[in-house]
Amino acid sequence: MTTINSFSGLKAVRKELAEKARLAEEERKKAAEEKARRSRGARYFYAEMAGMGVEPLRAGKLKGRAEVSSPKPAPIPRQSKEEHRAVLRASLSDEVDPLTFLQSEDGRCFWREGLSPDLCRKLRRGDWTVQNHIDLHGMRVDPAREAVFGFLKASQKAGARCVRIVHGKGYGSEGHQPVLKEKVRRWLKQCRCVMAFAEAPETDGGAGAVLVLLESVPYAGRPAPKL
Repeated sequence: MTTINSFSGLKAVRKELAEKARLAEEERKKAAEEKARRSRGARYFYAEMAGMGVEPLRAGKLKGRAEVSSPKPAPIPRQSKEEHRAVLRASLSDEVDPLTFLQSEDGRCFWREGLSPDLCRKLRRGDWTVQNHIDLHGMRVDPAREAVFGFLKASQKAGARCVRIVHGKGYGSEGHQPVLKEKVRRWLKQCRCVMAFAEAPETDGGAGAVLVLLESVPYAGRPAPKL
């Protein structure tokens, strides 16, 4: 507590109190002016919005409120995809011995029973132009199997007769063994749409690729040409 020992001390206290009161009054006026300014701004805003036909959304008033909801993502058919992979693995087996099906002695060519062995020679000679190709580099076995199957179906549907599948020579695989090279040949021999295939010439990939002759899809009312 402040102790006043003289009249001059009393005057100093009165002066200090008066100054504090003045400052408090100024702060009150500033706050009142700021409140009034904001109120004027709010009224102006509401008037402008009303002029454009916008109504404020009040508590409990939901009529006319837009219903905004995020669309649910489409379900992922994981079970269907896995069933498809299982069917594909069963239809294109990895266990089929390639030598059981290959016709050429060097193991680089294959042709269906009843067709001419000249098909392989014609493939390597370039009698059919390569119309589509796929590169399996970097793929694991199951994704590669799906890719090959889908590629053959799409190519045949598009009318392609000769396609190239690049499987690599196996230099980058574990043990430097051509894993996909052998499996691709096994899969091709199990696809009914494949009439013949042959190891590509060096200009088209050599031992790292295979040229495939697909069965032609006849046009409506027109038979497929004979090979």
